[in-house]
Amino acid sequence: MLDQTKRPEDVLSEMHAYRETFQTQVAEVATELARRNKMNYQNVNAICARIDASIRDYFSFMQRINSFRAAHEAEAQDQNALVTIRREWGVASARTGLFRVELNQWSLMRGLVQMQVDSRKKRVRLYDRNRSELSKSQIATSDDVFDWVHAILNREEQTDDAAESGCFADIALPNSQFHEHLHAAYRVLLAMGKTQPMRFLDVGCGGGLKVLSALRYFQEADGLDFQQSYIDIAQEMLGRANTGVANAFQADALTFDDYGDYDVIYFFRPIRDQDKIVEMERRVVDQAKKGALLIAPYLGFEQRFESLGCGRIDGSLYIAKTSQRIAEQWRRSAEQTGVAVVHAEEERVSTIWSPLLEASRHSGYDVERFMEPV
Repeated sequence: MLDQTKRPEDVLSEMHAYRETFQTQVAEVATELARRNKMNYQNVNAICARIDASIRDYFSFMQRINSFRAAHEAEAQDQNALVTIRREWGVASARTGLFRVELNQWSLMRGLVQMQVDSRKKRVRLYDRNRSELSKSQIATSDDVFDWVHAILNREEQTDDAAESGCFADIALPNSQFHEHLHAAYRVLLAMGKTQPMRFLDVGCGGGLKVLSALRYFQEADGLDFQQSYIDIAQEMLGRANTGVANAFQADALTFDDYGDYDVIYFFRPIRDQDKIVEMERRVVDQAKKGALLIAPYLGFEQRFESLGCGRIDGSLYIAKTSQRIAEQWRRSAEQTGVAVVHAEEERVSTIWSPLLEASRHSGYDVERFMEPV
């Protein structure tokens, strides 16, 4: 407890002691949250109660600071000494006040913690198969608008050499379906504990709009296409987006050698010829790293994935070089993650709550004010 002889440096020392206490408590909560459905919810609740008490103590401490300041100013021997004392207290008051601003976020963080405690035994399927008629109508309308945008952005006709090579023109999968697959893949990567930057590849990217969309889920996104004029459109659009982490390049899917560099590979039957599409599938799977996720939303791959040595996680989401038993284990694990799509952002200032936020985001949870696209 502070007495009436405390100085600004003493107040700051006590504030730092409070900060260390909070950091320890927050680290304990973050450790439990990282265990997901295996967390000890009783321990989490007990730690949260201790944080509640510590915050009350700190706010009480803040209320006493003015009396310490007044007592110190009364000891000033002259005007110069008083000016010095006030300057020192100004610094101390500002720092303790800023820390209080951090602590004011606790109600938001406590809600985030409670959300995960309440969800620890629940599962959310990777694909929503029970949409209402209202939702279906809204999604269909949104897909129509996206198709218009897609057509406006890429007005290039398919070239003769691309057609002769057996390529399809730039025909887009409905946007809502594409995002369902991306979201499912994102949650599986969370379940896998992937924390390094995730790389996405669109095989047959056309005008590149889906490459840009993938950046909402993954830190890096590339697209390849056989037709150079499509790539020119894609590069122009991605350049205007100015992300620095999205790229499109000309390549033949049948000879491309770097499939193994990607964590998520998307292909929507980019080749018309049956023998060539099977050849492409084999090349993708052979080069892909073990555990790479494959998004292949067409019937042919559904019929061939087992013979290619892949497991089906759910829907049109597959996993390379993995048995069906392990694929189903990853599905169950992913269903225990939250549904928020978030990425830590370097420009955000670190606070005492950062470990809690990081653990939550790695499990698919985030505070509501951070859930809007940035």
